[in-house]
Amino acid sequence: SAEPKGHAMPASQPPSKIMLIRHGEKPPPEGPPPAGVHEDGTQHDQSLIVRGWQRAGALVGFFTHPWDPAIETPAWIYSPPRKHDDGDHGRPYETATPLAARLNLAPDTSFSLEQEEPLVGDVRTRAGVVLIAWEHKRIPRIANALLGDTTTAPQQWPGDRFDLVWLFDLQPDGRYRFGQRPQLLLHGDRTDLPTSG
Repeated sequence: SAEPKGHAMPASQPPSKIMLIRHGEKPPPEGPPPAGVHEDGTQHDQSLIVRGWQRAGALVGFFTHPWDPAIETPAWIYSPPRKHDDGDHGRPYETATPLAARLNLAPDTSFSLEQEEPLVGDVRTRAGVVLIAWEHKRIPRIANALLGDTTTAPQQWPGDRFDLVWLFDLQPDGRYRFGQRPQLLLHGDRTDLPTSG
């Protein structure tokens, strides 16, 4: 029988790798904004802007044919559920959708923003490689729950960065080692990484 969504049976071991990304670019908070748009091109302020959709498309190759050995193709993808009136939810889902479609996966949307601890509990039941697309202010909560401290990972995801991947690699002692990589997918993507602490 099919396994209920969001209620995975315990895996023999936790995921070998967990990767965290922020959603793609969104309309800026001030000034004349580039408009957010749905997949069909209709304007929607709570959606990604065109550059965000370009990033979502570029992430397909980034994760399916990685040039960086630290990046792997996910077997599981998580995002918050899509809510058209809430960009914090909808943009991570939009960002994950092209990759999920390429991999023939349905993003697991069982957990909403503010449910980071239950999310991590579920992620820990997945074998293999997991990708989580989330809202940037809450990403450090996921990192802290995975690492068991508030000092290893940066405690803020920079508000102006959409071009990072946070990595958690399972170690022999059952703990995760934290790392970061730049995506380097679009013109203007940066190579510098946020500092921990």
